[in-house]
Amino acid sequence: MEGAEESKRAAAVARLIQLRDAEQLSAAHVRLAAEGLGVSERTVWRWLAAPARVPEHRGPEPYVLSETDREAYALYRGNVSAVHRARQAVVDGDGTTAGAPVPDFLREGWAGAAPVALRTMQVAFNRELTPAERAAWKVGESGRRAKSVYLRRPDEVRGRVWEMDHKQLPILVHPPKGKPLSPWMTTIVDDGTRALLGWSLAVSPHAGTVLTAMRMALVHDADVSPFGAVPARVRIDRGLEFAAGTIKDVMDALCVTVHRLPAFTPHRKGKVERVNLTIEQTLISLMPGFTGGPRDASGRLYGPIGDSPAAKRAAEKTGGPMLLDDFVARLAAWVRWYNTERPHRMLEGRTPLAAWQEDEAPLHRIDADKLRHLLLAGDERTIQKDGIHLGGHAYVASEIHGRVGQVVQIRYMPHDDRSIEVYLGGKHLCTALPTGTLTAEQTDAFRLQQREEAARLGRERRKASRRARRELAPMTGDGTPAAESRLVADKTGRNSSRQALDAALRARSSTSLLGIIPIIKNEES
Repeated sequence: MEGAEESKRAAAVARLIQLRDAEQLSAAHVRLAAEGLGVSERTVWRWLAAPARVPEHRGPEPYVLSETDREAYALYRGNVSAVHRARQAVVDGDGTTAGAPVPDFLREGWAGAAPVALRTMQVAFNRELTPAERAAWKVGESGRRAKSVYLRRPDEVRGRVWEMDHKQLPILVHPPKGKPLSPWMTTIVDDGTRALLGWSLAVSPHAGTVLTAMRMALVHDADVSPFGAVPARVRIDRGLEFAAGTIKDVMDALCVTVHRLPAFTPHRKGKVERVNLTIEQTLISLMPGFTGGPRDASGRLYGPIGDSPAAKRAAEKTGGPMLLDDFVARLAAWVRWYNTERPHRMLEGRTPLAAWQEDEAPLHRIDADKLRHLLLAGDERTIQKDGIHLGGHAYVASEIHGRVGQVVQIRYMPHDDRSIEVYLGGKHLCTALPTGTLTAEQTDAFRLQQREEAARLGRERRKASRRARRELAPMTGDGTPAAESRLVADKTGRNSSRQALDAALRARSSTSLLGIIPIIKNEES
């Protein structure tokens, strides 16, 4: 504080001297300076008569760290006491500290050094090393980052830049099948308004989860929310889910620039990281199964549901963690609250929805029907007797009738088992529905298609049979076309029935086609 007061005094005196030299100094100027400095006018006039100088430093010069001191600080992991003991041992000529010899490079660096008090070294390290440097040697990289200052990007306009993240949530939930687990969540946050544009949950991380969140953020549905637009740029980390070819294809098709951030730099997409932390603090931490809560002395989690194997088994007997579907419903309600009701400090107390609506920047939107097939997860399936299998369901459509054993490509939205899109050879074949969800009309349409397909194939088969008979008949007689007429006409000249014709053809073909000529007995024999 003394240095600040001296600076204010020096600046005031310099200004008054300038006014005096310009012959503009008045008593009013002195009075203002005195009020600003908190002194009397007489004191100010005395300073002007003999300008005060900043008192020179008195006492010994402060200790300046040597390069060896800094190397020892790194060696002893930021322990100044250990550095002082080692230095004092070298100065005393002992060469050992805490029962161990001092390294040679420290003994050489401290050779001939004067003794220094421990408190003097502590003050020197605190003065010459930044908090980030001290934390780097004491804690490591995480400590250095905690003490570092980062640049803050200017906020973009609405819908221009996304920040995407994919993380495992610290909560145990019960999926439809299997044991309790911690789900994975993909979140998309708008850079300009902090709005949570899209999100999705999955029991295991995959590209389909990312596509689901992207679909929610891209598709605009005025009946649901005003959000939904194609961004110009997306910031993502180096997660493998974001590196999938499907994600890249979607981004390229929409002409979106993808900025993959360097590893271990979460601060460069701080808005989505902050939203994830808010979800954990305001929602997940209040639910049963939260795994990030306080723990006892043995490391066991407090709360209604622990994370040890025994606690999980005990919880399953009493109902266990909440169901995944219930958690999804709670999360959806939280997202609505966050976007429409929660005031945001960085938005001057506005909600993300209000910030979005007040921003008049133009939005780039694409019709939902054009984005429908682009934003679905893809896979290959072989058509089975009961349809296309996916997620425990058998999907059917009239267009896949008669294609058992054929390999098709399917596209679907994770956690949405209402329908899948079926492709064959790169072209859309049909939309298939689960067997158990077909309405009466859809069931009738499917069975009608079965009958029509069977009738069509029957007509084709009969047509092929007639063509085969025309080609086969001349080969079964004496080689002349008259043989066909002899087979078709009976003794009375009337045409025989089709069954008789087929029987005659079979009888002839069973011998003549093998080169065997039947023996015809004459009437006399």
